[in-house]
Amino acid sequence: MMSLRELQSLINAPSLGADDLMRCTLGVKTSEVEAYCALYGLGKTTVQEVADRLDKSRPTTQRLLQSLVEKGLATRNEELIGVGGYKYEYIAMPPERLKVSIREMLDRWYGKMVVELEGLPSKIEEMGCPRRFSR
Repeated sequence: MMSLRELQSLINAPSLGADDLMRCTLGVKTSEVEAYCALYGLGKTTVQEVADRLDKSRPTTQRLLQSLVEKGLATRNEELIGVGGYKYEYIAMPPERLKVSIREMLDRWYGKMVVELEGLPSKIEEMGCPRRFSR
């Protein structure tokens, strides 16, 4: 989750990168953005191949990929290999689908903010602001 200071910095930035959009709207960490990029660049691939590309350990990469799957930025497919063995392959969500997800998130957020903004005067009154600091 981004801090308020980080969010304000993004709002005031002259331009935003794809990583900024992903971190801000989807709640991903920089390391997850890097894992997404590696996965996207490799196409359908394994944990070990992504680990090699990122120069990270297999367990760390496994956690990053699992997080991407949980956040809807990647999918994991099982492939049966031999008797009782499985091979897991990961694939990144296509950028066009990622764009749709970010747009949906922004639309939901904007809708909530507009509703909250309409009620702001009464909410400030409920906080006791005028009474709290009057003489």
